[in-house]
Amino acid sequence: MTRIISIVNQKGGTGKTTSTVNIADYLARTGHKTLIVDMEPQSNATLYLGIDPLSLELSVSEALLKKEIGLDEVILSTNTENLHIAPAKVSLANTDLNLADKPDKQYRLKEKLSRVKSRYEYILIDCPPSLSLLPVNALVASEEVIIPLQPKYLSLEGLKQLKVSLEKTREELNPSLKILGILFTMVDMRLKMTKYCIDIVRDYFGDKVFKSTIRVCSKLNETPVAGQSIFVYSPSSKGAKDYKSVAEEIIERGNLFYRKSLFRLLCPQLEDKTFLNAS
Repeated sequence: MTRIISIVNQKGGTGKTTSTVNIADYLARTGHKTLIVDMEPQSNATLYLGIDPLSLELSVSEALLKKEIGLDEVILSTNTENLHIAPAKVSLANTDLNLADKPDKQYRLKEKLSRVKSRYEYILIDCPPSLSLLPVNALVASEEVIIPLQPKYLSLEGLKQLKVSLEKTREELNPSLKILGILFTMVDMRLKMTKYCIDIVRDYFGDKVFKSTIRVCSKLNETPVAGQSIFVYSPSSKGAKDYKSVAEEIIERGNLFYRKSLFRLLCPQLEDKTFLNAS
């Protein structure tokens, strides 16, 4: 079973790339075949892993635009065993315009992933901070969504808009899409606003909010410069401890969901509708 998870928020600076790379790295280090798909025109995940976008002949952009190019021709190995990346380069910024008149414009990534997903247990998609065709392609290809969120008032307003967009995507394009979890990042519990915001979101979304949070950690800011995950750069830091906790929670939440799905197949008359329809 392959789990395809988009890390998405239309607001920038929420820790999407940091979360994508470090969660994926931990999954790979614990033996799970893992793929990162960099759908960010700034190539942040690609750069994070020490790959120069200017050196790339092929990237996600070419795979999305040209039917004859498969993701298997784009995917690269990384310095972490079991971790691969489908890298991005700046040409991805023009992909929205170039796909706009294509009849299958929302489904390109899903089709490309269908040919390689059997090789992986986890596919994590790093989305750009927008609601353009790139994140729409990611959401159509995914079954699960992680929403990184800063505990700030304006972030909460953005979350309302994102939830509406996710519901629309599920209704019109991908009925299987569900929120795996809302992940609080850059958490500083010394600030009153932090607890206030976390409490509001937990009250509204309940167990859709991860128990784990990512605390403010200077080492996490340094890792992209080093081209390393936090588990290599500073394995004893609180950033490493927090992302370990989140990754393990992702594994457990997936186990819970697929156990319930199997139960539903065996006992459809006892289907847990509340769980299955949760967004």
